[in-house]
Amino acid sequence: MIPAKEYIREKYKKKRAVLSDQDKMDLDQKITERTIDWLKTRDFPKKVHLFLPIEKQKEVDTFPLLEWFWENGWDVYSSKISSESLDMETIFLEPNTSFTTSTWGIPFPNDYQEVEVQEFSLIFLPLLAYDRSGYRIGFGKGYYDKFLADIDFDPVKVGLSYFTPEQSLPYESHDIPLDFCITPEKIFTF
Repeated sequence: MIPAKEYIREKYKKKRAVLSDQDKMDLDQKITERTIDWLKTRDFPKKVHLFLPIEKQKEVDTFPLLEWFWENGWDVYSSKISSESLDMETIFLEPNTSFTTSTWGIPFPNDYQEVEVQEFSLIFLPLLAYDRSGYRIGFGKGYYDKFLADIDFDPVKVGLSYFTPEQSLPYESHDIPLDFCITPEKIFTF
């Protein structure tokens, strides 16, 4: 029997919680290096949508990737949640902007432009767990699945994880799988 999503969420929150600060930094560095090496072998149009990590959730640190994208001339987009609709709204991250942490623990840029959804070539998705088919489990709000369902193009969907995939996870018809997941040790293709 496939474990319930909530069980998986708790399992991976605990796995993250026991990572020491040094272990997390080492894993973040390996993921960053593997991701940059992977990007250098691809010919993507230089537009990317990048999640910003919630430190208290011990999400993979994407700030080194953000810096690399800016240094290499990429347009970088992220999202914010609309307080009215609870939908994700696209924002353009100005190069070298600084960030402030919101009350939810989410880094928020001090300088940004709210823009229409751009046709970005890649989207990096946050996750707690993923499986061998590319299905992911996040924190359960469904923001990214709804966001992906509402756009009229198909970017390459990339997860970043400290851990290897589960054999399979429960998923629903509206869940959108990853194309790749990058870990410290390997890149998984789905």
